[in-house]
Amino acid sequence: MAFLSQLGELWHRRPNLVHWTAVGAVALVALVLVAGTQGRARSAATAWGTPVRVLAASSPLAIGTSVDGNVDLVEVPAHLVPAGALTSTLDVGKVTRTVPRGGLLTELDVDPTSGVSGGRRGVGIGVSPHAPEVRPGTAVELLLFADIDPFQPADTSVGAERVRAHVLASAADRWFVEIDPADLESVARASATGVIVPVVLSAAQ
Repeated sequence: MAFLSQLGELWHRRPNLVHWTAVGAVALVALVLVAGTQGRARSAATAWGTPVRVLAASSPLAIGTSVDGNVDLVEVPAHLVPAGALTSTLDVGKVTRTVPRGGLLTELDVDPTSGVSGGRRGVGIGVSPHAPEVRPGTAVELLLFADIDPFQPADTSVGAERVRAHVLASAADRWFVEIDPADLESVARASATGVIVPVVLSAAQ
């Protein structure tokens, strides 16, 4: 009789055992899924590189705007950080080209305190990835095409304004050039609304 009583008690406890067994199995599966997701997230983060703190424009910056007070330090994956990205506002002057809100600032976006001849202006310009390789001191002619869509075939009826310049620095798809102050507005307009095609006149010695 005692044996039968024990079997009866076990039988009545069976629903609780099944319930907690199921709960444990679900918890185990959830733990495995979470661990797998975290592992994939870490792998993805590693693929993009360790985040780097760089300066980004907190609002659209016009040419001549002071960097101080108009930028934020943001974390960007190292893989996406452009060459010469600025990490501090220390000794940084005014921007020499328009920078959109959220744009990452590089050395070519600011007017350096040295390198620009007296009576001249330094300005950063975007160039095609296929632009010729140049060194500081290279004389170039900038063909300015303003108010056109750079992703559409060029309209042969559109004439280019020509501006003489000297390259002060070059990196990736950006150049920093020295121009006459009278040409600053034309270069800025072409940079913002069209394309600039550089033509090498004489290589640096």
